[in-house]
Amino acid sequence: MKKLSIVIVNYNVKHFLEQALLSVENALKDIDAEVFVVDNNSVDGSVQMIRKRFPWVRLIANKQNVGFSKANNQAIRQATGEYILLLNPDTVVEEDTFHKTIAFMDQHPEAGALGVQMVNGKGRFLPESKRSLPTPEVAFYKIFGLSKLFPKSKTFGKYHLSYLDNQKNHEVEVLSGAFMLLRKSVLDQVGLLDEDYFMYGEDVDLSYRITQAGYKNYYFAETRIIHYKGESTKKGSLNYVLVFYNAMLIFARKHFSRDGRSALMTLIKLAIYFRAGLAIVRRVVEGAAFPFVEFALLWAGALGMNRLWRGIADRPGESVLFDFGAAPLYALVFVLFFKVFGAYSRPYKIRSVAAAVAFGFMAIATISFIFKDINFSRAVVALTSIFALMSALFVRGGVNFLHSGNFFLDHKSRRRTVIVGEGAEVARVLRLLDSQIYYPCEIVGAVSPESEPETESGLPRVGEFSQLDEIVRHYGIDEVIFCNKNLSTAAIITTMSRLKDRNLHFKIVPDMADYLVGPNLILTASNLKPLVANLAKREYRYKKWAFDYALSLGMLLVYPFTFWIYRRPLSALKKLTGVLFGDYHLVGYIGEKPQNLPQIKRGLLDMGELFRHRRPAELDEEESHRLNLLYARTYSPALDWEIVINGFRNIGTAQPR
Repeated sequence: MKKLSIVIVNYNVKHFLEQALLSVENALKDIDAEVFVVDNNSVDGSVQMIRKRFPWVRLIANKQNVGFSKANNQAIRQATGEYILLLNPDTVVEEDTFHKTIAFMDQHPEAGALGVQMVNGKGRFLPESKRSLPTPEVAFYKIFGLSKLFPKSKTFGKYHLSYLDNQKNHEVEVLSGAFMLLRKSVLDQVGLLDEDYFMYGEDVDLSYRITQAGYKNYYFAETRIIHYKGESTKKGSLNYVLVFYNAMLIFARKHFSRDGRSALMTLIKLAIYFRAGLAIVRRVVEGAAFPFVEFALLWAGALGMNRLWRGIADRPGESVLFDFGAAPLYALVFVLFFKVFGAYSRPYKIRSVAAAVAFGFMAIATISFIFKDINFSRAVVALTSIFALMSALFVRGGVNFLHSGNFFLDHKSRRRTVIVGEGAEVARVLRLLDSQIYYPCEIVGAVSPESEPETESGLPRVGEFSQLDEIVRHYGIDEVIFCNKNLSTAAIITTMSRLKDRNLHFKIVPDMADYLVGPNLILTASNLKPLVANLAKREYRYKKWAFDYALSLGMLLVYPFTFWIYRRPLSALKKLTGVLFGDYHLVGYIGEKPQNLPQIKRGLLDMGELFRHRRPAELDEEESHRLNLLYARTYSPALDWEIVINGFRNIGTAQPR
């Protein structure tokens, strides 16, 4: 019989899982343990990584996503440990976490389960580390926000027990399934996780059954773990609201429906619908607010430009058709193109705004030519376009200023970064960062974990680890990268927690791994495919086809005046016609179609147009792959526009790739 069995359920988080297993391996020294990973049909190479990197892990590879509860139960039934630990794959444990928690459980036979102090990827305490039972009253306070308004109240703050000291051990009612250490004998008595819960709620249900059996649940503050996804759950999204509160409803029906609390149950149901509706309204309002305000501004601008031109041209009189027909139409066209070219997405870019205005001008001119009733002065259209350009740049500059204190668009904000590690590891991090074509950081120097005369990385040594607080202040540091090989996880978490109020970016480089992990971000080496590619999303594919159609049509219309610009005019005419009919994209991948990236049509141009002027030689295979990966991951119409602007003379010079 083992002392400890660890169960990790994984679904498409390979790099988080690898880091979690590395930290588990370090923390299991001198403990007789077994580790299970149950993979719920991941498609990101998780299973292959486990078999290659961690052959000692007992892998259960499901052929479908069976949910969190059922997957955990699969491993629990095979486990032989005195204690069972349910651990999320997006966690990092300290080196002494298992020793301390097992010792506590051994010393407290009344303990049925134990949870630990969790911090997010920025070192901030996660309130779900300790919770109270979601009785109808407590759930009501949570759903309607009273727990957030009065966190120190013993009545309203019960949900997250926010009135208890985070740095002290406490007896609690509910533990988080991200780290839940269970006594196997108690689990045999109360039963496994309830498989009615697909996600969320199963930890609450199990915690309740443990206390009902006469055991205690403990919040243990003497060790910590990082739980990356703790801060990234989109709690305002409709899906989260429906899944989370539906789990709460299942729990309430199961355990409280016989308590004569039907009125409160009805209130909980109403609250679920209320929060779901609120989530929908908030998303609509947040997405439409900026375009709506800009639409009104452009409408007013068109009215002003019309009156200005009438005054200059000495053409008195008012036009109701223009004021309530053409003017709002102009505004709508510009707003639609701003949306297509990503001018509402931060960071705002001048080229996105300029491209949207240019295409808006061409669209309005075309519409005016076709529909004679709204064919007003071309001067008014031109003035309105100029107003649209200037106002869009000014408004976005103002938004930038409010957020970052910088008024200018296209300002490349580069984080000032230090790397905490010894020479060889620091050099490895530098190579990894260099493989990320766009990584906005300025490496200030290396911070040594111990006192050393020099580093082998070529970076200046700015101080020792014990001086990190002063280094951050003195050099204005924005980002700290930790080398886990040279620094214990406990030291990293302690440092993150100590610096949590500095608004720093933290990343960790696991030992012998070719990636960096941080909150909501994984930077991989160039030979790995992107975790999320824009070109894999349907809406971006629609944008790409719309961009290609609009731009190729415009280029064909002006071809009689611009044919001399192309290096091979007749070939360019043929290829642009092919784009118009859907045979090609204006921009595609470099070389042959990559097998591990979202598939698109062949392109007349590629990402190489942005770099060949700096690299006259032909791009090698590795560089081409990195550029293709970057294109798939960061695609936007604005990026295609930049590529076309840089390389439009080359359209038709070669067969589409």
